[in-house]
Amino acid sequence: MSKRRWGETGLFVFAIFVLLGIFSSSASAEMDANFHGFFESSFVLRDTTGIQNGFFDQTEGVQQRNTLKFDIDVDPNMNWGPIAVEKVHLTFRGAYDSIFDLRANEYDIEENLGASRFDYGLKDIRFEADLREAFIDFSYKGSLGRGFFRPGRQIVSWGEGMLETLNDVINPPDNSFNLFFQNPDDVKTPLWMGRLNFSLPSTANLGLNFDLLLIPDIRPTQFGPLDTKANGTSKGQLEAPYAKILPFADFRGIGEFRYNVPTDNNEYGAKVSAQIGDRLNLSFVYFRDVVNEPSVALKNFIGRFPTLVELNYNKQHVYGGFFSYQLLVFGMEAIVRGEVSRYTAYPIGRPGSDYKRTTDDLGNMAIETYTYKPVTKTMLALDKDLRLRWLSKDLTKVSVEWIHKTINEWESYLSNKHYVSHYEGTLMVGGDTSKTLRYDRRNMREQDVFMFQIMTYWWASKLNPLLVIGVNPGKHGEGTTYLIKPSIKWYITPQLYTDLKMQAFLGDKDACYGFADGIETSEVTLKLGYEW
Repeated sequence: MSKRRWGETGLFVFAIFVLLGIFSSSASAEMDANFHGFFESSFVLRDTTGIQNGFFDQTEGVQQRNTLKFDIDVDPNMNWGPIAVEKVHLTFRGAYDSIFDLRANEYDIEENLGASRFDYGLKDIRFEADLREAFIDFSYKGSLGRGFFRPGRQIVSWGEGMLETLNDVINPPDNSFNLFFQNPDDVKTPLWMGRLNFSLPSTANLGLNFDLLLIPDIRPTQFGPLDTKANGTSKGQLEAPYAKILPFADFRGIGEFRYNVPTDNNEYGAKVSAQIGDRLNLSFVYFRDVVNEPSVALKNFIGRFPTLVELNYNKQHVYGGFFSYQLLVFGMEAIVRGEVSRYTAYPIGRPGSDYKRTTDDLGNMAIETYTYKPVTKTMLALDKDLRLRWLSKDLTKVSVEWIHKTINEWESYLSNKHYVSHYEGTLMVGGDTSKTLRYDRRNMREQDVFMFQIMTYWWASKLNPLLVIGVNPGKHGEGTTYLIKPSIKWYITPQLYTDLKMQAFLGDKDACYGFADGIETSEVTLKLGYEW
């Protein structure tokens, strides 16, 4: 994409191949290379009222994305005793979303937005040409142990969670082009970093590994185009399909969006892992984080209408750990997974009746819609392979996961629930103030989510059905909310496939947990792809 700093990536790749040329000539190396990837075309149909209000009775096409992605891995075979250049890795992704041509009258989006590299425009979400990953591994294998140093643009994942983000906060999510049904790595923003990984020599019952990260590339969660038009003469940037259902959809027409990201900071972190015996893996992590999710401030009021939305990103510490254990009981085998994380200053939305009013340096009023609180998340899961002959001749994989979230420093105002002066639809200067008042959701101090996943194979492994169900039990008089994700993938040949997926949210649309935010948004995605 145009905002993804091709200059830095290109210079880095050029330097890699110059080094390979110099060292390979002196080391007489013969390089090995591996090339793999896929081409995929997808169409997304959205039910704009949600299936519990009528099964796909009001629909619109919101994406027709054609994606080419491939990886190149080069092993230079350069060795100098225990030291080697072990791998050069490049990942390219290019895409074209034709929905912006097929429905040109629906999306009034400027080609380019503000000066910030986080402000996306039509050019950034309609086309993509991105060298997503580019790194080189310098490895050591000797009497002291084994390890590697990996500088470059890369993705690093920590944790065991299936749905909720606990410790996997290193690479921020990219919500600019899609929300559902993506490989987890495809909706993460790669970052420039240095990674040092080292393992001490293992004994019969213990192996220790250390992972250190230094990240100078500070980026927040990437959203689709936000609004830059305040005069009400156009639909505004929030007509972009994947912005309309994000938290900022309520700010449509409000005016300018401004990112305040502390790019002069570094993020850094460490993970210590222990392999204990043959069945237990245990990890402890620390990460100095620039929070991926923003806190929101409303500024530059004209009357009671703000014309500026500031997305502010604070700093915090993230502590935690995770484990996996092979459970053998009564001749049965299962995998138990667990994870815990603590955030020291996570943004929590204030109820509208308790927005914090402040003034800037010029004495102008500003409203802060978030406060910062320490938050703890825990997860416990069980994975089991079963032979359910009535369902499949192959093994059926079943996973059950429980996630618990606690706001540690609770204040009573966070649970207030009122009607507030915040209108559905367009909120703009001189706009129509007769629209229905929006119900203001409160927070819950403690939240639980239960996840169930079942996956198997049919027809000699050509069909791969998958079902995911999420349940958030209601509390304090609120109803339960549900997530349902059925899908089936058909391998027409070992390389050619088609994939049909649906995601829907059901239940009490005024409930507190995130499932409620999506109840009026159901989607079906159809994909056709070829992989090699």
